[in-house]
Amino acid sequence: MSNVKSADRELSPEKTEAILRGAMQEFLEHGYAGARIDKIVAAAGVSKATLYRHFADKEALFTALIQRMAGKANLFQEYDFPPLQEEPTVFLKRVATEMLDNVTQNSYELSLFRIIVGESGRFPELAQAFVQKIEKPNLDFLTQYFATHPKLQLAYPEVAARMFVGTLIHFVIIRDVFYGEAIVPMERDRLVDGLLDLLIHKNERH
Repeated sequence: MSNVKSADRELSPEKTEAILRGAMQEFLEHGYAGARIDKIVAAAGVSKATLYRHFADKEALFTALIQRMAGKANLFQEYDFPPLQEEPTVFLKRVATEMLDNVTQNSYELSLFRIIVGESGRFPELAQAFVQKIEKPNLDFLTQYFATHPKLQLAYPEVAARMFVGTLIHFVIIRDVFYGEAIVPMERDRLVDGLLDLLIHKNERH
């Protein structure tokens, strides 16, 4: 009997997907503060009881969406460490380009990021979840990469990691969140090439 109850608590992948789709729709339309569980379950076509068996509250739903975003935004999860198959400049340029392309091609994730920025003052735990699940893994990888790669071994790897990630995030915020591309224009390739020149070419150890 206990096994039946345990299995009954598990949501099918289809229902989980429906709930997350409904949550994404509601968050995008009304923001985090304005989103309502009633509308999420209606959009998902499930009952409240079904939703609450898997997600404790609205924050858990939003965190699950951040986790899903993390699967796409974690730039280095596919790589063994240290990735030596490419020159540092080639590797990091490809990673930077992929990150910026992902932002351009995934309007839902960009909209979710806007919500996180907009709601961070009232709901700091949402912003902290974003930092924990997305920013920290990328910074940790890059810090180790800059510290140990035999062609780099930078003196300040944590600073280099923050420069790399922070420059790309700032570019996205100015261009896509604050709609400032026409005010402070910058070509993507020029930004990435200049960043890598500052970080690598002047610090490589031959």
